[in-house]
Amino acid sequence: MAIESEDLPSNLMGFVTDPVSGHVIMNVIKDMNMAYSRSVTGTPGDAVEFLKNNRTPKILIIDVSNSELPLADLNKIKEYSSPNVNMIVIGSRNDVGLFRDFMTVGICDYLVKPITTALLKKTIEEINAPRKPGVYEKTGKLIQFIASVGGAGSTTASTNIAWILANRHFKRTVVLDLDFLFGSANLMLDIKAENSYLDTLESPEKIDEYFIETNMKKHGKRLYYIGGLADLVRGVSVDMESFSAFVELVKKQFNYILVDSPRDVGGVAHVAMKKTDMLVIMVEMSVASAQNTARLLEFFNTDQPGKKIIIVANKLGLSSGGAIARESFEKVIDRKIDYMMPLDEGVALAAANIGQPLVLSDSPLTETLESIADDILGKKDTVALLAAILEKERSFFEKLKEKVFDVFRKNK
Repeated sequence: MAIESEDLPSNLMGFVTDPVSGHVIMNVIKDMNMAYSRSVTGTPGDAVEFLKNNRTPKILIIDVSNSELPLADLNKIKEYSSPNVNMIVIGSRNDVGLFRDFMTVGICDYLVKPITTALLKKTIEEINAPRKPGVYEKTGKLIQFIASVGGAGSTTASTNIAWILANRHFKRTVVLDLDFLFGSANLMLDIKAENSYLDTLESPEKIDEYFIETNMKKHGKRLYYIGGLADLVRGVSVDMESFSAFVELVKKQFNYILVDSPRDVGGVAHVAMKKTDMLVIMVEMSVASAQNTARLLEFFNTDQPGKKIIIVANKLGLSSGGAIARESFEKVIDRKIDYMMPLDEGVALAAANIGQPLVLSDSPLTETLESIADDILGKKDTVALLAAILEKERSFFEKLKEKVFDVFRKNK
């Protein structure tokens, strides 16, 4: 199947293995006047390749009739889809157990072949119906970066990790710069900051999906930037309820929202913090940084208890009279530092000056940033879980072996 690369979102995309199902889907598209919609002959694997190069459609129809591992295929598709995707699965097996398994993946419905126009139309109508209050909607993850002191690298880390998520893990990712006076995330991505975004934030009635589409700037296929620089004298007056609604809309459209936040934990930064899934604190090995980090940890653990916090020490090796040992720093903040980033100021400055991600270089910083990206993706937790399962299984078999030997010795 030929893959087209388009940035326009589509309403519906079908991947089916037989012409009859494809014909039914096209009839429904025509009957319901669904623009930017189509059906092609393809497998779940073709759907993954499509999603790597295109925006996720609002509705995906996936045919698993010939799939040997349908659950694994659907999980792979979800991995490359936006969080607000609605997936309809069709197949040839009329199996209640299989249907329940599919529902655990988060599909909207499972239709057994031969599918009919009436049934498919009804399923799509239910998807398009207004959500009932209290119904859970899956959204993307918001990761907030904040520096304990100026120059600790929150902008460098957030933009480069965003690039990794978008380009190496195929996640639809956006960098949201909340520093409206001196933000520089746009420079890291070689994007011009425009004030139309800030002007709209002052007008609550303009906050909708179209607002996001028209105000975000693109950097590659899956990486976007949203931000703006206000007049230094006038500043910007943001309606907090509008900004909160804006963040919720962004979370529905992106897998990951990486927020480059100013150290001011009030205003828009606090609104974002209430919606964050993970906080990344960038620190330097100084007394001032240790003091500020301890205060940030106390505030966040009180304001948003239970949420994950990652601490990243930057510019290790920087000669400074205020530098302190890692053990002393960790004693002040009463917890361990998670990642240590070596000093490579030349590469970081050169990358920032030309607006290119430093992770494209062979800098030692790249490996650390990739490890943090894996942590954000949950890979670190997955590895730990698998290790625990293997350890449990190993213990079980060791105990079983001991019992077998005991029986053997007794019988002997």
